[in-house]
Amino acid sequence: MKTDGLSLSSINDKAPYPVRSENGYSFLFRTAAGLTYEIGFVEDHMISDEGDVLQLIIRIADGTISHRDPKIQATVIAILEEFFRQDYVTLVYICDTRDGRQTSRQRLFSMWFFAYPKKDDYVHEYRELLVDGVGYYMALLGRKDNPLLPERLESFERLFRQISSK
Repeated sequence: MKTDGLSLSSINDKAPYPVRSENGYSFLFRTAAGLTYEIGFVEDHMISDEGDVLQLIIRIADGTISHRDPKIQATVIAILEEFFRQDYVTLVYICDTRDGRQTSRQRLFSMWFFAYPKKDDYVHEYRELLVDGVGYYMALLGRKDNPLLPERLESFERLFRQISSK
């Protein structure tokens, strides 16, 4: 899996909250409000079978919804920067719909991306799919200098068209 080479010390050099990992593909941090966040990476075979596309998972592992805390964003970005330090990797994410807050999640992640000073080095493509009045958001995030990115974007679009035609 592509997260084996992530440096926890590099992440912690930049992250305002201390980050730990118990398994190498999942990273945890605790906020000042006492919430534990888990940032995880799971291979995604819907876009590519080559192991270079991973699904990003951001979840509250312990606690309830928090108020805005800019340190959460900065910590997540430190983890993602370390992830994208690797060559030829792409992330996809699908916003969780269980609590009906998927639109807020997509909006928040997009705000984080557009506020990121190095955003011009990345592609952030997202699509919304409406099924029975429920919005589902899926997105792809990758470095522009990734030579596999055009192919991954094409696969992402193909997957979206396939899902939306059902």
